[in-house]
Amino acid sequence: MAEDKILLMLVSQRRMFQLGRRFRGLGRLLGAANPRMGSILAKLKLDLEPEGYAMGAFASGLAYGLMFFLLAAAVLWVRYHDTAKMWPESLAIGLLVWLITFMFLMMYPGIMMRKIAAKESNDLLFALREMMVDIDGGVPLFDSMKNVASGDYGYVSRDLGTVVKQIERGIPDRMALRELAVRTESELMKRSLWQMVNALESGASLGTALSAIVQSIESYMYRDIKNYSSNLNFLMLIYMLAATVVPSLGITFLVLLSAFSGLGVSFTTLLLLLGISVLAQAIMIGYMHSTRPETFGG
Repeated sequence: MAEDKILLMLVSQRRMFQLGRRFRGLGRLLGAANPRMGSILAKLKLDLEPEGYAMGAFASGLAYGLMFFLLAAAVLWVRYHDTAKMWPESLAIGLLVWLITFMFLMMYPGIMMRKIAAKESNDLLFALREMMVDIDGGVPLFDSMKNVASGDYGYVSRDLGTVVKQIERGIPDRMALRELAVRTESELMKRSLWQMVNALESGASLGTALSAIVQSIESYMYRDIKNYSSNLNFLMLIYMLAATVVPSLGITFLVLLSAFSGLGVSFTTLLLLLGISVLAQAIMIGYMHSTRPETFGG
């Protein structure tokens, strides 16, 4: 994440560091919203303290809240021309935007950590296949890891590059792999590394262990795709209901209801129904995208 910009964050890392030092007590209090922030920032290799990040999230949320407060005040002034009605609603909107933005920014490093773990799991199968071919061909484990580290396997190459550097400094290979297994957030990566460590410590064939790991990951990915495909049928049914049935039958139902009740169907009601339909479609599309297996490209 060191190379990725933090979404919605308006404060630079240098400024976050300064705010964290100056308002350490408030930052520690705000940091309670995500107690794991310190370990997550360390795993993401961000040179930040939890207090500094919390203060950056607080300041950014405050800026967004102030912006929406002023925007809401201008809109409500045009509508009411009454400050007594304008200020409470504007203040409520501003506070709501601040709270939502602050909570999102506090959760965002965890979201990035899960995305990195998913990408690492996706690249792991191909990296292990190369290692399996190398070791079956008589290449030592260190050289095989070096080949993967210099290859194009995303976060797997980066993590194994760290292991290679540790081994070059004199750390035993099984100890370096064990440290990576503890550090990584990817369950598949963690499981694979522990099996490799166990094979090294027991003296078992590493090629056989890698072959078993590859088969296990392939089975997991096939099962993941199958589960997603079966769930997608139900999700598409819900999406079609939100996209076609709710607007058409909903308007028909409202027209029939108005004929009996005499309330009528206003243009605002139609816009509200259309807005609910669009919002439901956006939620369904976002959910389908977020649950899509990383095998499809993430």
